[in-house]
Amino acid sequence: MVIAVTSEGDIVLIKQFRFPSREFAFELPGGGSGGQTPLDAAARELREETGYTAGRLTELGNFVVYCGLSDEVCHVFLAQDLETGQQVLDQTEDIAVHRVAYGELKRMIGSGEFRDGMGLAALQIAMPHLESGLTPDPTTE
Repeated sequence: MVIAVTSEGDIVLIKQFRFPSREFAFELPGGGSGGQTPLDAAARELREETGYTAGRLTELGNFVVYCGLSDEVCHVFLAQDLETGQQVLDQTEDIAVHRVAYGELKRMIGSGEFRDGMGLAALQIAMPHLESGLTPDPTTE
């Protein structure tokens, strides 16, 4: 999962229709590694789903998605120094990109408008950085 923060402090979200839940869902950019390192996969997913590339991509942590059913690990990255570009979507994908202020995102979470579980867990890991406005030390990347 990638928490992409623009120079204005907005968080980049995606919105797409999800067939299992039969609804449009706000989410963070992310996806499978496809054999890549988590860092390379995060950069690829951000570019494909949003068109943004990150000048700085820092892993903040990780979590087991559902330890009772799977050993899948979700890595959480903070993307900064963003540059805009074109989405690179699969033929079956229709993803809209939204930028929201952090306060608006918190409102969306509280109202149930943003309710993707993996995204909520990723945002919890990133919360100390988002709340303080501080970013990780680039020397620890």
